[in-house]
Amino acid sequence: MKHESGEVPQAAENPVPTVSRQTVEPPLMPVAGDRSEPLFAETINQRAKEANLSSLKLSPSSADDLEFRVWVGFGKKPLEGFVVRRNKGQWEGTFLESINQTTKPPYRIKLSKPKFSWDKFWNQLVDFGILTLPDSSQLKGEKDVEDGTSYIIEIKKDGNYRTYSYLNPDYQDWQEAKQILKIANALYTEFEIER
Repeated sequence: MKHESGEVPQAAENPVPTVSRQTVEPPLMPVAGDRSEPLFAETINQRAKEANLSSLKLSPSSADDLEFRVWVGFGKKPLEGFVVRRNKGQWEGTFLESINQTTKPPYRIKLSKPKFSWDKFWNQLVDFGILTLPDSSQLKGEKDVEDGTSYIIEIKKDGNYRTYSYLNPDYQDWQEAKQILKIANALYTEFEIER
């Protein structure tokens, strides 16, 4: 297309290619203090077994597959957890209710799709540090608390596994404690699970 002056606009001579922006997902890398098994592994494995889940560490996975489990409890609060997986690009999630006198079988709730998308929700959790937070054993100045709520994270991504824990982060001053609480709050809020 020519202007009245006879000049060809610059954009027409050198068209700019359209580039789609995608968030680059960081790899799951070991972090100092990682555990080989989750803290409270026996309790977690028992609850997983009751939900017909195999050990996340030993479960087979392929490239781009992802599963994370966020376990909450281990004190006065009975154990409950979130299980979210991406398999061949398809997401699904389940909330595992605590097993007690007020809940009824099957003790699980299928999670609905997040408001915007699973990918955006996952990116939010990545921004909060779900892949990179250290185990709280690596942090200094832990306050001793009895019967608080603790959080155990298990993640398997691209065939790699890691697990880490935060005991009573509500009472700790670390920035990392605030991050783990953001992760938990995002899960409970997004899926409207009562705490």
